[in-house]
Amino acid sequence: MSAWTSGDHDAIGSADGRAVVEDLVAEIANGLATAHEYVTCIRTEPTQRVIDFSWAARQAARRLGIRVDIDLTITRSSDARAAVRVTTVRAPG
Repeated sequence: MSAWTSGDHDAIGSADGRAVVEDLVAEIANGLATAHEYVTCIRTEPTQRVIDFSWAARQAARRLGIRVDIDLTITRSSDARAAVRVTTVRAPG
């Protein structure tokens, strides 16, 4: 589980969001480069947070020159969180 589970993802979509997203892109890229996956929890409301996280995951993959799958599992709790797993996709052939 990532250090981002502490709630730092909550800043996505805020005035400081751009810096947070850049930090997130770097963290995801590091996880993908070392472990071929990145796992965390994010809030699902507002929906823009999920979109921003997905964008950051795709940007991290682009930086590494790879493709990724993003699995989002929404928990059934009152805090509207989702478990997210970003994994590398093997090149065909």
